[in-house]
Amino acid sequence: MDEANKELEQKRTRADRNRNPAAFTTDVAIAAGLVLNKDYKVGDPFPAPSILHTAYLINDPVGVTIRVIDKLGFETKTGEARWTYINIPDFLWMSLSRDMKRRVIARMYKHEGGIELLPLFSSLH
Repeated sequence: MDEANKELEQKRTRADRNRNPAAFTTDVAIAAGLVLNKDYKVGDPFPAPSILHTAYLINDPVGVTIRVIDKLGFETKTGEARWTYINIPDFLWMSLSRDMKRRVIARMYKHEGGIELLPLFSSLH
């Protein structure tokens, strides 16, 4: 990869590079029951010393993200927020329509700085 392309690649957000609107990790993908090489691949590593990797979503990034949150919610098993910028109680998330869930994912994606997947949310305007 030449220097210009390398610089462009570095400017893309983790959410965009991995087709993952919420930029969740492979650990989250595994916990949600996603299947490696069917639903996701191992994506970008986090900076050292972390051993985490972002999940690269293979198909339907918005639908897969909804499936993950439907399964795991916005909090970890210890009750901590899974994302620092959003935390919706399970009962409220599960009461949302699919369209409203897509709207929440769109907001999360914007918070993650993503732009390349915006066409997936165009029907929400």
